[in-house]
Amino acid sequence: MRRLFFLITRVAAVLCLLSLLSAPSHARELRVIFSSHTPPYVFETGDGIVVDIVKAALEPAGYTVVPVYVPIGRGFEMFVEGRVDGTAIIRENSGLAANYSEDFMQYHNFAFTLKDRNLRLGSLNDLKGKTVVAFQNAAKYLGEDFGDAVANNPSYKEIANQETQVLMLLLGRIDVAVMDEGIFRFYREKLISEGRVPDTAGYEAFDLFEPTPYKTAFVDPVVRDHFNRGLEEIRRSGVYEVIFQKYVERYFEVKR
Repeated sequence: MRRLFFLITRVAAVLCLLSLLSAPSHARELRVIFSSHTPPYVFETGDGIVVDIVKAALEPAGYTVVPVYVPIGRGFEMFVEGRVDGTAIIRENSGLAANYSEDFMQYHNFAFTLKDRNLRLGSLNDLKGKTVVAFQNAAKYLGEDFGDAVANNPSYKEIANQETQVLMLLLGRIDVAVMDEGIFRFYREKLISEGRVPDTAGYEAFDLFEPTPYKTAFVDPVVRDHFNRGLEEIRRSGVYEVIFQKYVERYFEVKR
């Protein structure tokens, strides 16, 4: 803890200095889309791993991030309509016309099943014929092979609320939930603590997917460039690691 305290203090000093050296004479607010229902990456209270990273990367350049919490699909619409300045957690294969940043974080998705179902998923082909629920745009973001595996499955669906995904799985209403490990663990613990699912509901996690890197994207390329420079600096200074560590200490190990 002492080491972490000194690291946080040093990082705070670095951020202060960066703000003084690089901030313009006027601050600019940026409305940025963050995916709802994705803790510990995004909490709709102004924090979370992803929210903190985006804020830390942009604030030294004089930007104030105003989070907008919506499902992925609605976020696309708002960006196209010109109602926001940027969006977080996006990939270039989304088809969104925007100025994309460098990769800044990743999700590691698994196929989760109930242990007592005794399902064995050795490949994506094993998803065929099963009731599968995934996050919005999963068929696009998780690659062509996954898209092919679920393309003709009438029991495949994508939903925005990932808490509902976990609840459906743990209550035995579906065979497979495809989602990030950190999000699954957060909601499982939440649902158990609320008494909505039994703590005896064991699960299996099948590693069928490579980690999926994500970017931010902005309307203005200048903002994108500032984000990339800020991201490089918070990685170099240790701020990036401190952000993750804060949530690891509060919840559990979150993969980088």
